[in-house]
Amino acid sequence: MGGLTDWTYKRFWAHVEHPYRRLRRRLLELAGPGLTILDAGCGHTAPNLQELRDSGATLIGVDLVHLEPQPGMELIEADLGRIPLPDASVDLIYSRSVMEHVVDPDAVYGEAARLLKPGGRWIFLTANRWDYVSIVSRLTPNRFHAGIVRRFEGRDEIDVFPTAYRTNDRSQIAHYAAAHGFRIDAFERHGQYPAMFYRVGPLFLLATFFEKAVIKLPFLAGLRGWLYVELVKR
Repeated sequence: MGGLTDWTYKRFWAHVEHPYRRLRRRLLELAGPGLTILDAGCGHTAPNLQELRDSGATLIGVDLVHLEPQPGMELIEADLGRIPLPDASVDLIYSRSVMEHVVDPDAVYGEAARLLKPGGRWIFLTANRWDYVSIVSRLTPNRFHAGIVRRFEGRDEIDVFPTAYRTNDRSQIAHYAAAHGFRIDAFERHGQYPAMFYRVGPLFLLATFFEKAVIKLPFLAGLRGWLYVELVKR
């Protein structure tokens, strides 16, 4: 992207595990023959689900967007609060960058609880509502989000969705988990390189200093950008 951006990334971030890799690593640990795995919010081509294709698991993806058929998996166009699958039919559910868009957490948590077998696991990686990007997003009307993201990240408008942040901190997650029969098995806060400013070298460098402080200093952990959560159905 340019000299300063490239230098900053290589100097400070090249060897830091991105939260996406943290989720992928865990899914590859768990996936195996005989399991049914559901990607809740899989995206148009279910790219994350495709990485589990060699695991031997039965793979299902669900999303409201138009889904393009993919070999080796079942893709269902449906709301995450109303998924046309039988009770207790899934061993593992996961979601990546989805929960910040959920407007009815009760419905989504309830549906996950219905679909999972006893002892089944729901893993999600989502934005922390107290991260600076999330705070700005909450203060900015959703109609402006697509233009801002396109300007700073170069992402197409079709891949930008309204945000709600209704289950995006520890207290919110604990509330809905308890209400729907889950226990929290893992709760981690992760930082990453400041992707929002990747196309603007000076801002990328300044934001990097902030992110590094948030990652290093325990008393700032609540400001880290990502929440990694594992819930287990009781």
